Amino acid sequence: MNPDPVLETLNLTKVFPGVIALDDVSLSLRPGEVLGLVGENGAGKSTLMKLIGGVYPPTRGSIRYRGEAVQFRSPKDALDAGISIVYQELNLISHLSVAENIFINRLPRRRGFVDWARLYREAERILAESGMAGIDPRAIVAELPIGVKQSVEIAKALSYDAQVLLFDEPTSSLTGPEIENLFAVIRRLQERGMGIIYVSHHLDEIFEITDRVHILRDGRTVVEMPTAEASEELVVSRMVGRDIQDIYYKGAHEPGEVVLTTRGLSDSVLQNVDFSVRSAEVVGIYGLLGSGRTELLKAIVGARRLRSGEVLLRGRSVRFQHPQDAARAGVIYSSEDRKGENLFFGQPIWKNETYIALQIGRFATLGFTRVAEERRAAAEYSEKLGVKAPSLDTDVDHLSGGNQQKVCLAKALINDPDVILLDEPTRGIDVGAKLEIYKLIAQLADQGKAVVFVSSELPEVIGCADRVYTMAGGRITAELTGDAINEENVLKYCLQTTPSGGTAT
Repeated sequence: MNPDPVLETLNLTKVFPGVIALDDVSLSLRPGEVLGLVGENGAGKSTLMKLIGGVYPPTRGSIRYRGEAVQFRSPKDALDAGISIVYQELNLISHLSVAENIFINRLPRRRGFVDWARLYREAERILAESGMAGIDPRAIVAELPIGVKQSVEIAKALSYDAQVLLFDEPTSSLTGPEIENLFAVIRRLQERGMGIIYVSHHLDEIFEITDRVHILRDGRTVVEMPTAEASEELVVSRMVGRDIQDIYYKGAHEPGEVVLTTRGLSDSVLQNVDFSVRSAEVVGIYGLLGSGRTELLKAIVGARRLRSGEVLLRGRSVRFQHPQDAARAGVIYSSEDRKGENLFFGQPIWKNETYIALQIGRFATLGFTRVAEERRAAAEYSEKLGVKAPSLDTDVDHLSGGNQQKVCLAKALINDPDVILLDEPTRGIDVGAKLEIYKLIAQLADQGKAVVFVSSELPEVIGCADRVYTMAGGRITAELTGDAINEENVLKYCLQTTPSGGTAT
């Protein structure tokens, strides 16, 4: 017999000016259960989480918690009741200790002073009960790896005696071992009877860690079912509203001449890297965190100082001093870090899309910008890439992750480059947006472009690339083509630190 739900939403609706963000959504969560919440960007997942967590009041509908109707007027109300959210962007104070972060604004006091002995004792208890006993409560958060920081965020949530824990894209910055550790923590919390809602774009995680899956589309519930009865194809098709015949795309292109080559490229990370990409070709680069993937792309465009080696463009040696020099030569790099390196938050879509073009002298005459032409180009590429926004003047801050990524791509493509270097182009976006980017990559190669992309998602490297380089320890360890591009080979070679020699086909 199933226990009564610890949390229910009943016909929950949220209307913002001109937008129905959530429409009549009902779900339930039982103690000891992990409920997966999936949907494209803009489907209503974040809005639902914020309604449950007291960030927004509902327009209509209600929330029941532990059998009683509740109205949370603030996140503090939800926390005090026992509902905690662990957001994708961690909310920790770097210069404070683990213990201080766990009990921030609630430090135990004795005679008006912080009771440090009690603080560390209570933090140790919370960490131990959460299966995180190895974390030193006195450690400074800034000095911890990202996976440990997330564990601290979870411990902070549990310190409120939480009965319900909401995870919003918790693995977006974690490595494989850190993800496994997170799942171990979640399973321990399940055993303690905690109800957990888990939001993720990574369907493999949904199938591994959840008991049921609740699918949203356009703010409404599409279906809810036991995870064991679902399949990836079914979930994707319900999310995007159409049947998916093939998630990945390989176009009809036939690779042409070699466009870009590196010979013996070395710096503080890279070690003697030989690499090439041809016109009308998609080259994938796969390696574990720290393998040198991002460093290779940055070294090519002049964003890293080389110790030795050279870059050749159409057979001629080039030495780019800055990514702008590479852009002028037709080589564009798009960073994995949307927020830190790729987008200008607080600026409109069109200014973000034309930034590189302006830096290399397009849309300008005698020092004056041809703004009308600049806006026309931005409008053209926004339409080509399907950027969804009220207008070109919308700040990129207000876009979903998928649409932000499309703006990043427009920023690169508006310059009509010959070589496009994409670092994690699908990170943090939903399945529907990923499908569009996979198709775009294939189309670029069909148009004769040389496309290189780095990805942490092995299936998309295998499914989209014509040729794959594996990296480990700053080296290229293998070059794979044809049937040799398979999971076993890619994983084998990205775990070795010496080159295999030659090409596997």
